[in-house]
Amino acid sequence: MLLLLIIITIGCAIFLWLRFDYQFGLTHLRKHESSELTSSYPSKVSLLSDGEALFACLLADIADAKDHVHIQFYIFRSDGIGKRMIQALCEKAEQGVSVRLLIDQFGCKLSNSDKKALKQAGVHFQTSSRIQMPWIFFSMNRRNHRKLGCIDGRIGYIGGFNVGDEYLGRNPFFGYWRDFHIRLTGTGVHAIQSQFMRDFEKVEAIPNPSRLLPSLEEGSQHIQFLSTQGVGLEKRYLDLIHSATQSIAIGTPYFIPTKALKKALVEACQRGVQVTILLPEKADHPFVKHAATPFIMTMIEEGALVHHYYRGFYHVKVLVVDRATCLIGTANFDQRSLHLNNEMSCFTNDELFIHDVETLFQRDLERSITITAEALKKRPLLDRLKEKATKPLINFL
Repeated sequence: MLLLLIIITIGCAIFLWLRFDYQFGLTHLRKHESSELTSSYPSKVSLLSDGEALFACLLADIADAKDHVHIQFYIFRSDGIGKRMIQALCEKAEQGVSVRLLIDQFGCKLSNSDKKALKQAGVHFQTSSRIQMPWIFFSMNRRNHRKLGCIDGRIGYIGGFNVGDEYLGRNPFFGYWRDFHIRLTGTGVHAIQSQFMRDFEKVEAIPNPSRLLPSLEEGSQHIQFLSTQGVGLEKRYLDLIHSATQSIAIGTPYFIPTKALKKALVEACQRGVQVTILLPEKADHPFVKHAATPFIMTMIEEGALVHHYYRGFYHVKVLVVDRATCLIGTANFDQRSLHLNNEMSCFTNDELFIHDVETLFQRDLERSITITAEALKKRPLLDRLKEKATKPLINFL
């Protein structure tokens, strides 16, 4: 009996400590961090939706680099594509090109031998979002979710792909991997370069950083960049949703909105806006699909169209409002991206780019099934129990 009492006391103490740590860490974050929305950058933007195409472009740009290569990912694995990326980075470093690689500490899946090879070749390799005192549990949950690239300060990359074979459709469970990434030239590259340098310089100084921002020719497509550190993204989503008069299209692997976002989407449906949400049929996380079900049910009951992409795994992060404004980047439509992660998104009203996004979105809708309220009401009891169990975890999903 005494042992049981001790175990319960220790369990309660751990729970209270975790709760205290998280709440105070979150309060500190909101007090000291902010979001940054840039002015409009005239650029040239290309949309990449296939992993093979993305890495073919990225590896070719790395091979052509003359001065520096800056690469940042959330997840980086020591698998087939990971080895190719490591080899490319090492070769450039050995040629005298300055190479910097930044990976989130949690998402870094590199073997010790690959880490050693990078450093021996002269690559400046660092991990970000390390555990910090005094909010240990909170800092464990904060992730740098940005996926950025900058080659010679003249070519930029931003989007949802990470470095792993699954992102090229090589994982039999997930199959084909649909995602969006952007390759851009023009003045918008400065925004990506600046964000990379801010993140990298938290762990290692960059000498003479101003020379890494060369003069660039302007493109014809105007784009803004939004950098968030767990603060500010929700407001931008709300502003876009509240502005909608005709349609809202959301593509996301995880649909776990805050109360305010859920309310805004419901109100949009009620004022006649057509809300369309495209999600993956498969789940890459044991909780997120069940946590999303109650939100999906509400949206369907309010008249939204919700679809499950069945061709493979759907990892796109995009929001299009009235077919005229597009937000695309690294952030998911979930509470982790909204309130915990470091993210970077792009805003644009460019008709050509939005047409490309909408064309792919419609094509993916053709490879999806429509979720109905009747089907959800017939879901197994075990799924309903999982939904109840995940409810306390939605702040972390």
